[in-house]
Amino acid sequence: MNYQEDMKVIIVINTLGSGGAERSMLEFAKFLHKEDSVSVKFVCLEHKKIGVEEEVKAFGIPVIFFEESGGYLAKTRFLVKILKREKPDIVHSLLTESNIVARLSRKLHPKGKLVQSLVNTAYSEERKKDGKLSWQKFQLAKQLDMWTARLTPDIFYHSITKEVLQHYVPLFNIKDNHKVVYRGRYENPYLEMEGHKETNAVFTLINSGRQEFAKGQITIMKALVHLRKKYGLSHIKLEILGRPGSYSTVLNQYIAENGLESQVTIHGFVTDVQKRLVRADAFIFPSYYEGLGGALLEAFAARLPCICSDLPVLKEVVGSNEGALFSPPGDHEALAENIKLLMENEPLRSKLADHAYNRFQDNFRMEKINAEMLHMYNEILD
Repeated sequence: MNYQEDMKVIIVINTLGSGGAERSMLEFAKFLHKEDSVSVKFVCLEHKKIGVEEEVKAFGIPVIFFEESGGYLAKTRFLVKILKREKPDIVHSLLTESNIVARLSRKLHPKGKLVQSLVNTAYSEERKKDGKLSWQKFQLAKQLDMWTARLTPDIFYHSITKEVLQHYVPLFNIKDNHKVVYRGRYENPYLEMEGHKETNAVFTLINSGRQEFAKGQITIMKALVHLRKKYGLSHIKLEILGRPGSYSTVLNQYIAENGLESQVTIHGFVTDVQKRLVRADAFIFPSYYEGLGGALLEAFAARLPCICSDLPVLKEVVGSNEGALFSPPGDHEALAENIKLLMENEPLRSKLADHAYNRFQDNFRMEKINAEMLHMYNEILD
């Protein structure tokens, strides 16, 4: 195959925030930026202060922000102006708003190859359980996403898991214009620290994710209350990492109402996630829905045993029913029993930790993933 010798890439993204999609695309952009034959720029539809913006700029990757007011039409005109000026070979968008804007731009500037990443199961039925979600707005967003995809025939879809791809195949009428490439993570540089497990006086769980309904952190708290009432276990610690969100108030209120202040610490957005992970005893991930679960990959790289929701996509990532402990999303009693089992069974913790790390090495190392993504670009352009 003759690879593209000079490639210009524009990455269209909602924000340079702190989510898994933003982090993964940043790492890929840094990889592209180091390639002699590739130039890469970000186009951001919103300017957020918390996230990876400073890291992008420090690495020397150009960023163009939409600084005006307006919705889809204003952002589409903005993007078209940039595409006409830059003339990219690849326009790569991710997350719903950016994908819709990129599709609309094709009507005015249908040049270059359009790649869109599918990064979550956005229209999962589990979202109905979110009391803060307006179901009418949800359905309108779904229809707009679906119809702009169906009316844009020349999209190539990159999906981060097989389960995510199957979620969108009927919605977008996806045929053979797709490829599955997982997300990746780098090695955890703190993994070899001697004796880090001995620093925990009590069994310590760690969770990483924004404070939103989807991440199910309140299920962990309910599980801790259940363990205290049923078994008298009140010495288990929980650390939550991740930026505040629409469920921050709910989480803090539950902690106060149930006397969990001595057990639960919400750290918010932190920059030393890798260091904190290796100091924990287990990773807990009770999400209602996920696209892949980048935080789970970070736990794998930290050689942590994992407890997670019984979701097909997480089973795909774990790779084996025996590779983690699973419980139904929202079932705090089942989650509590898994916590108790893991806390009391050191050989099981060791077995699951070994599986997690081996799974990371075989499937999710960033160097491997970045090479696969660049190969996908070259296949599209060939």
